[in-house]
Amino acid sequence: MIEFSDNKPIYRQIVDHAYNLILDGRWEPGARVPSVRELAAELGVNTRTVLKAMEDLQAADVIYSRRGMGFSLAEDAPRKVREQLRHEFFESTLPRLESEMKMLGITVEELTEALKTRL
Repeated sequence: MIEFSDNKPIYRQIVDHAYNLILDGRWEPGARVPSVRELAAELGVNTRTVLKAMEDLQAADVIYSRRGMGFSLAEDAPRKVREQLRHEFFESTLPRLESEMKMLGITVEELTEALKTRL
């Protein structure tokens, strides 16, 4: 179950949830993914919201529709998801981090040391 937050549209949170399932290996390449109705029931959201998320996943070539079979996960979905998330990191997360570091007076060296102890 997803704990939905107000800071991002629900359909986008569902996409992020799907990305996590893909990267964790719970949705396997080539396998059928849950239907729109199944996901809507599981997550307790409107089917239209889930359909919007599935449309986004399909537009990103992460899932594909099989006539009469529903959606399946693309063979290269984990790679595509990683590429997308890396892009988001460098375009969105990193600039926010840089701004916060400047505001708090954190140097690159301090960040590097902190990361070394965590990774």
